[in-house]
Order: sequence, then structure tokens, then C-alpha cells
Amino acid sequence: MAKRIAVLGGPRCGKTTLIQHLYVEMKIAGLNTGYALEYSTDYLRDKGMIESISEQYGIYLGQKRLEDKLDEFDYALTDYATFVPYIYGRFMLGDKKRTRKETEILKDLYCLALEDIPKYDHIIYLPREFGYVQDGVRWQDEEIAKQVDDAILTFLKAENINYIEASGSTKERAKQILKILDLEYIETKELCSEAE
Repeated sequence: MAKRIAVLGGPRCGKTTLIQHLYVEMKIAGLNTGYALEYSTDYLRDKGMIESISEQYGIYLGQKRLEDKLDEFDYALTDYATFVPYIYGRFMLGDKKRTRKETEILKDLYCLALEDIPKYDHIIYLPREFGYVQDGVRWQDEEIAKQVDDAILTFLKAENINYIEASGSTKERAKQILKILDLEYIETKELCSEAE
């Protein structure tokens, strides 16, 4: 069974860059490592903006399918987690009056989230340190991205989930995560200029 590491944070905080950097470093070190990138990014690219909470359920299933394929590895990295669709579902609904269907979907996503949280050996939260640049895929602007950051942190704290905050450059963040895994950071010269 893979040791699962989920890197979380709002849009454009450096999750994917960090996961890719970690993956290369771990593979070069000879570790049996796999990774799954955030399913919702492909979903947005293919289908456009997410408009209903029921789509979050589809994103949950897509993310779960990607992560289940990582069981064959010793280390499984992801820049998302299967409990994040619940956080986004709550965020989407905000303070508005919920229909019965929305309430039922949210309850189901919450139950799935609670069931899945223990599957992650390490949850890493990335604070927003590099500013925000639109990438043409995500719908959020910087203010909404910060609100998503807050929603993720609020969930982690409310559910008493152990998480570690990794900060600094991509290289510094990678070093922090590898230390948590009791692994040595072996600098790959080809990644140095990109990761600073």
C-alpha cells in the first residue's frame, strides 16, 4: 500500500509545480513513486466552469479513480485529495439557501470526505507566497483564491486533521516534505534553476 502525500492549497499556490519537482527528485533517488494531478483541472479544461455542486461529486469520483491507481507504488503524491470536493461544494453554496438536493449531495460528499481522510499519511498545506496569475483554465481571481485557501484551512482545523505547512521556494518546500518522509534531499542540478 502506497504512502500517500496530499499537497493542498487554493488555486495557483504552487501545488502542481511542487508535486512534479518532488516526483522527479524521488524517482532519481530510486524511490518507487507515482503521482496524480488534480482531476478538476482537466475537468475544467474539457467541460468549462463548474456550475453545480453535483459536478463536485463527479470530480470526487474522477480524483478517486486517479489516486486508486497509485496503490502499486511505495509513495503516492497528489496535488489534491478526494476530500477537497466537499470543501469546494461548501464554498460554492456559500450562505445561500440550499435545495434539498444540494443538501443531500453535500452530506454525501462530507461522509466520503470523512471516510477518505485517514487514507492520507501526510497532508501538506501550501500558503500563498508567489502571487496569483490567471492560467486561462481556473475561474477564480486572486480574492476568490484566497477565500479557497481559507476554506481549506478552516476544514482542516475544524476536522482536527493533522497537516504540515510547507513554505518557501519550491526547493525549500520539497526539502521540508522529504524531511517529513525521513528521506534525504538530493539536489538535481537540472531542477535547480526552476525550483529557486
